[in-house]
Amino acid sequence: MIKFLRDKSSHIIFICVLLIQIIFMIFYCDMKKGYFVDELWSYGLSNSYYHAQIWEDGALDNPEISPDMFKEYMTVNEGEAFKFGSVIYNQTHDSHPPLFYMVLHAISSCFPGQFSKWFGLIPNLLYYAVTIIFLYKIGKLIKKDNYFAFFPVLFFGFSIAAVNMVTYIRMYMLLTMWCTIFAYEHLEMMASRKIKMKNLISILLATFGGVFTHYYFVIFAFPMVIFQMIWMIMRKDFKMTGKYVVSGGVGGVCAVALYPAILKNLTGTGVSHSQKTLQNMHNFSDWTSRIRKFWVIVSEEMFGGVFMLLLIVCCLGILAYLITQVLWEMKLQYHADHYEIAVNNKEHTKTVYVKVKRETYLICDIILTCAFVFVISAKISPWQVNRYIMNLFPFLSLLFCYLLYFIYKLWIKNKAKIQIAMVISMMLIGGLTYYVNDPCYLYPEGENNIAISKEYTDTTCLYVYTTSYIMINEGLELQNYQRLYQMYYKDLDIKVPDVSIENSKLVVYLDRILDKKYDDLGEKVTMDPEKCLEKIQKLTGLKNSKELYQDEKAYVYELYN
Repeated sequence: MIKFLRDKSSHIIFICVLLIQIIFMIFYCDMKKGYFVDELWSYGLSNSYYHAQIWEDGALDNPEISPDMFKEYMTVNEGEAFKFGSVIYNQTHDSHPPLFYMVLHAISSCFPGQFSKWFGLIPNLLYYAVTIIFLYKIGKLIKKDNYFAFFPVLFFGFSIAAVNMVTYIRMYMLLTMWCTIFAYEHLEMMASRKIKMKNLISILLATFGGVFTHYYFVIFAFPMVIFQMIWMIMRKDFKMTGKYVVSGGVGGVCAVALYPAILKNLTGTGVSHSQKTLQNMHNFSDWTSRIRKFWVIVSEEMFGGVFMLLLIVCCLGILAYLITQVLWEMKLQYHADHYEIAVNNKEHTKTVYVKVKRETYLICDIILTCAFVFVISAKISPWQVNRYIMNLFPFLSLLFCYLLYFIYKLWIKNKAKIQIAMVISMMLIGGLTYYVNDPCYLYPEGENNIAISKEYTDTTCLYVYTTSYIMINEGLELQNYQRLYQMYYKDLDIKVPDVSIENSKLVVYLDRILDKKYDDLGEKVTMDPEKCLEKIQKLTGLKNSKELYQDEKAYVYELYN
């Protein structure tokens, strides 16, 4: 028994770490009280029965709409459970492949008419756990050291970046899971120099799952596949190459066969987002600004905003070693009553051969893949936000831990001291990150906003927007009002709905884009929120106003006499 525990000690420790990390993530999931508009869209696209967007089929033609339309949009109604054809149909009118939405719909179908954050968070916790497992396996592949693999697991697993990935109810945690599985299988083939049936099956599944989850999987897979092909062809292992191509090809073809819209969206001829991506690729004027923006995102979410400083310190550590230990041999000695530095110039008269270790070409594969994905994602992303490079965060953690471990190993010969130095370094960097940043997707004010809307259930509500999709962001509040009206802000000058005012009160939502010069479609905004509110007061005769709350997308007021 003791021998078994000794042999399996690293696995036991890993299981304990993983359980602690899952509990850590559940804590943050419980703290999540509100939603970004795309998260509520996730529920709508998953559960709305053959109705992808709230404005489709003339649903917003009339100023007065049913508050229940938001509940019906985001939940599974009676008789509509497990209708995966509807999910696929909805996605052909949106931007992404359907796998993430199919999982969310399957869980929601078990609870008809109900909405819960846990329908999306529990799958994310599962995807997170699988990602951690394969990140650990990649770490063990790269270094045979029993404990190195724990460092990237700890650094990534407890990071704000990981918290954001888990608490954001979109497909990016699922995408990251497929990327880590895909990367592990490729790296294992390179390390073992052979291909097993389990590698082929895993590559097939990861390719299918990745392509069926998000198009950015193709960006991740492309460089890794190219490196793998070059490596196999250089070794003249054509049989292995053939098996590899068939495995990945079958996975990709199956995904396209089940969802043909993938091809249109990948070529920029599909929905508007794919067209915008293609336009970004053709614009060569903003490369540096976009890369700089995504660099800042990585720095803030993983390194407390001091990523560049850390890299400089690491480079100085390597340079100092080269100068003091390679070019010259420097030793600090005590002579008589003082210290002195003894310098012995090293003259290399013989040819020096440096063995390229297995870990070197595995690390190079990861570096080149991350660099390619980072640059391309930064260039083509419709918006310069964290989600488009989330799938890189586990690999960036691995690379940073490898660099740090390498430097400590140069200077410190005692393995236990290296491990202590690594843990202290990660704690300092992680602590700094949490000190200067907060997780992005918790929205602690969301619970209070819903509670306020429930206090006005006997009141009429008017939502004034620049683009109608914004209403989805307040869907959980809007469903609580007795009567609900909606209108485009410019229509306040043309036509005003005959708003039925209950109890001499009116709750008004004003789109925050009214504060900007241009709306999401690039049109000039002609009325700011104050003028808009004044116009509504004049039209309704309600002279007094007070702000109830404001969130990321709207200002909310009560008008009364």
